[in-house]
Amino acid sequence: MMVLKSYIPWSRAIEYCYRLATILLDVGVNPDTIVAVSRGGLVPARIVSDVLSVEDLVVLRSRFWGIGGRLLEEPEVRSHERLDLEGKSVLVVDEVVDTGATMSKVVRIVSGLRAKLVKTAVIHYKSTSSFVPDHYVEKLDKWVWIFYPWSFSETLYGLARQRGVETMEAAINVLRELNASELYIDPIE
Repeated sequence: MMVLKSYIPWSRAIEYCYRLATILLDVGVNPDTIVAVSRGGLVPARIVSDVLSVEDLVVLRSRFWGIGGRLLEEPEVRSHERLDLEGKSVLVVDEVVDTGATMSKVVRIVSGLRAKLVKTAVIHYKSTSSFVPDHYVEKLDKWVWIFYPWSFSETLYGLARQRGVETMEAAINVLRELNASELYIDPIE
């Protein structure tokens, strides 16, 4: 079975980040703290924090997808800093809600730290997700693997490894062989 893959170039990705920030401004989201779900949510969270003038930007490192799109049993979530969210209004930002497992776990963690309000925002919300974010730029009814520019090399290398490639040199050769039917540029609209 072929998986639809979509590469979003930097220009489009930055546009999506600013659209997300504008949506949040328009509805009056005014958090005390923004939690970036790393790694994918780092760029959107940084842009949102800048536009909303929120200095308190913290990072939770999460990983749910393994090599080549293989799911882990449960999302791994950790922080390299002590999070003080008690009594704060918190906005959790990620690039996509795919299965919903990561966002659900992050929201549970943030709520468990006694935040007074937790809202969520993503660029893409896949309708297959068990978690519905509070704010998003686009809802995707068709499942597609999205290549964001900040994870382009990581994603392509993962796809090459899925084909049994173990070295970077061999991965580059496999990536050169990817044909147009396997990689779509911007089909999301």
